[in-house]
Amino acid sequence: MTMTLRQPGRRRALAVLARGAGIVLLGAAISTAQAQDPSLTEAQRVAREWLALSDAGNVQSTYTAASAKFRATLTPQQWAEASAKARVPYGAVRQRALVATQIVPQGPEASGATYLLLTFRTTFASRDAAESVTMEREADGVWRLVGYSIQ
Repeated sequence: MTMTLRQPGRRRALAVLARGAGIVLLGAAISTAQAQDPSLTEAQRVAREWLALSDAGNVQSTYTAASAKFRATLTPQQWAEASAKARVPYGAVRQRALVATQIVPQGPEASGATYLLLTFRTTFASRDAAESVTMEREADGVWRLVGYSIQ
């Protein structure tokens, strides 16, 4: 499903792709002014910390550091199995670069939540890939991972 959101002076496309229990949000790249927003910088820092836990194979810590929605969707065992299938075959990280930061002001359930999609171009031991990390600012004001995909 693709929707177009209209904002004064510009159009932004939002695609929502539901895959299994996960949701991937895709939006337009944010402006330079927004990219310098300390809140977004904080979300990027938290995403990189979460990825570092994943890189180290610390599946339990990645689960614990994820959002309440993420933990409500998957059990620790389901996450461990999904992580082993999706991430482990790529091997060790050689290099990772943030290539896009996208903001979606309202989530698909229209809860008013703010979601941030970070896209990384990553070189792994076995191949290159795009990693997408979807962050949600939870009610306590802290950014936490709500979705991860690797392709």
